[in-house]
Amino acid sequence: MGNIEVFNQDSNFLITLFSLLLLLFTCFYDSRREKLFAPVWLLFAGLVIEFCANGVAVQASDIYSSGGTIGFYVFTELALLLLAMIFMALAASQLLINNLPNYLVFIGLSVLGVICIGLFVFIIPDGTMVNKMRQIFPLAGFAYLAAGFWAQLRQNHNSGYWAAAVINSLVAVLLFLRLLEVEWAFASGLWFVPALYYTLLAFAFVMMKDNAVSEELDVCRQEIEKSNRRIDEIIRLSPFPIIISRVSDDRIIVANNNAQKLFGINPHELERYRLKDFFADSDNRQLLTDRLENEKEVQDFEVLVKTPLSDAPFWLLTSANIIDYNYDVALYSAFQDITSRKNREALLKNQAIRDPLTSLFNRRYFENEVSKLILKAKAEKEPFSVLMIDADLFKKVNDTYGHKVGDKVLIELASTAERALRDHDIVARYGGEEFVVFLPGIAAAQAAGVADRLRESISSLVVYSDEKQPVRFTVSVGVSSSEVSDNIDMLIKTADEALYRAKKNGRNRVEVFSAQDLKAFATQGQAERKEERQSQHPVFDKENTAEISLLDGVETTKIEEGATYVEQPVPGERK
Repeated sequence: MGNIEVFNQDSNFLITLFSLLLLLFTCFYDSRREKLFAPVWLLFAGLVIEFCANGVAVQASDIYSSGGTIGFYVFTELALLLLAMIFMALAASQLLINNLPNYLVFIGLSVLGVICIGLFVFIIPDGTMVNKMRQIFPLAGFAYLAAGFWAQLRQNHNSGYWAAAVINSLVAVLLFLRLLEVEWAFASGLWFVPALYYTLLAFAFVMMKDNAVSEELDVCRQEIEKSNRRIDEIIRLSPFPIIISRVSDDRIIVANNNAQKLFGINPHELERYRLKDFFADSDNRQLLTDRLENEKEVQDFEVLVKTPLSDAPFWLLTSANIIDYNYDVALYSAFQDITSRKNREALLKNQAIRDPLTSLFNRRYFENEVSKLILKAKAEKEPFSVLMIDADLFKKVNDTYGHKVGDKVLIELASTAERALRDHDIVARYGGEEFVVFLPGIAAAQAAGVADRLRESISSLVVYSDEKQPVRFTVSVGVSSSEVSDNIDMLIKTADEALYRAKKNGRNRVEVFSAQDLKAFATQGQAERKEERQSQHPVFDKENTAEISLLDGVETTKIEEGATYVEQPVPGERK
């Protein structure tokens, strides 16, 4: 900084050098930002060159004191000051217009400056002009810097630029006062000015770095806000219900119009809703949560939900993933109402396992499900029994009153059986007028009692024909149990055999197939049973589980009690 003597004492030199190294460190810290890289390093290069120029000036002074020639030293000093000024001007240009001037201008100024220095040092030696150039070059450099930093004050975060502008302006004022030959500006006690300048400029660089970080944060916030506005607009216009909820507390923060209608959400009270409150099945919600924790994204997941306005659950298909929203971790969920589809699926599944006339389970479902229950009972060493139920003289009912009344009989029989048995007992229509029951946890003796109570309940039923004639009917029941076999086919065959005995022994009774009956059953012919089956209506063939309903709109609740229909049995016939 001009010819302020900073090299006269070793301590002064070391302090100044240390402060320059501190500035170098902050240059590395500050120049990581692309915007500040060029001006910071150009400025530091100019300050280093000026520091070297001061060293050359001190060396020239020592040689001059000893009577030596100093022309070369003075030329070198001024050339360095000129170069320092040019680097400072380039740094100021980067700050002012974020660009370097044309290289021809740069070369032209350098050449012109060198010619002037050579002219007044060697060709026309002029000590006064040399001293003026010693003041003008640094003054111009710091003035350029001050102007460049002042130009940056238009930014939102500018504390570092304020500090740098003030520091460089003060140095420029000091150099201007020296140019005016103000006496105190040349005082040797001002040796600390370069060290102080480097130190303060280093702090200004740190502040500029913080300003740049703050500015980038502002830009990021603006981008995030812009992105959130776009997301909000996309969500609002989406044809699907969409909800965004915070992961930390599960509170809903965004719900589009379709979601508000679907879930009955008040848009003015979003914060009081939690996404978990809409799940009707806690296990279903836990499964979704577990998958999200493992995969961060779930596609086409079926959820059972409810609304605050209704307890009736309905099915939705959801796709969900974890996102960043408004500086928070959030769950983005899109929904599609699939209640009608689930109802169709349930209907098809029900049709596949249910008898269309009585709504009992069909034969296929009974055999598959009971096979599983038998395996479970065997593992737990629990007894079980099977009942085979058949409506007595059912063919005569059809022949006398028609198939519509026959359907009424089957419906009432099935309904009574379901009401009389436990929820976990399985009742199925096995074919025609035959029904089969599985009783888990019930041994043969208890099963016989259950069968007898069921027989009595059915014998008290009455249905009416279209002519309002009362029709009563009875059933025969065959019982087999785990004491006989643990094979479902064998259990049904032995229960059927017991049913045959009940028919043969007078109907409207219960017969139990015991383990002692197995030997005789194994050797017994099948001709008699085959002949009996020929007596049933062909529409109710046991091998065909698809029943034809002849009950056209008749409700079982309208059936009233009346007289009993009785017919004498035909000897040797099972009906």
